[in-house]
Amino acid sequence: MSTGVARPSDPQYQSALEQYAAAMKFFGQQKFDRAKPLFEKVCAGGVRELADRAALHLNSCNGRLEKHTAPQAPDEYYHQAIVRMNAAQYQEAEELLTKALRAGVQGPHLAYAFACLRAQTHDPEAALVHLQEAIRGDAHYRAIARQDRDFATLADDPRFTEILYPES
Repeated sequence: MSTGVARPSDPQYQSALEQYAAAMKFFGQQKFDRAKPLFEKVCAGGVRELADRAALHLNSCNGRLEKHTAPQAPDEYYHQAIVRMNAAQYQEAEELLTKALRAGVQGPHLAYAFACLRAQTHDPEAALVHLQEAIRGDAHYRAIARQDRDFATLADDPRFTEILYPES
């Protein structure tokens, strides 16, 4: 007689638990695209106590992925690009920043984002041009850039130093 409760020694339970744990790791890292299929497997696996939990996280993944893939306002492209840059998804970040620019987003914050992106993708010439543009638009970006690890690859470049510490 089956009680419908999985036992920890049950191979089906162990498999579902491993998938759930892997999904939660990706979920914690905000890698929702990688967590989603694992949560789906757990939901379909038949281990009710894990399936219920996985369903909650799956709904959250779907909501997050929907927001990431379909920004509603032009500024959302910019915000999603920053999320992608922080996740080292540089190609997606560039596409989103370009969409923001085409949608009419303007300002030094966009130039600064492009500068960070170019520095991270090892394009120092473009990074310096965008950084100068950002600082011309708002001088506080000079102080921010001094502390920003995105520019670590430019730290030894005298042009970068000149932009950040101009002669008085």
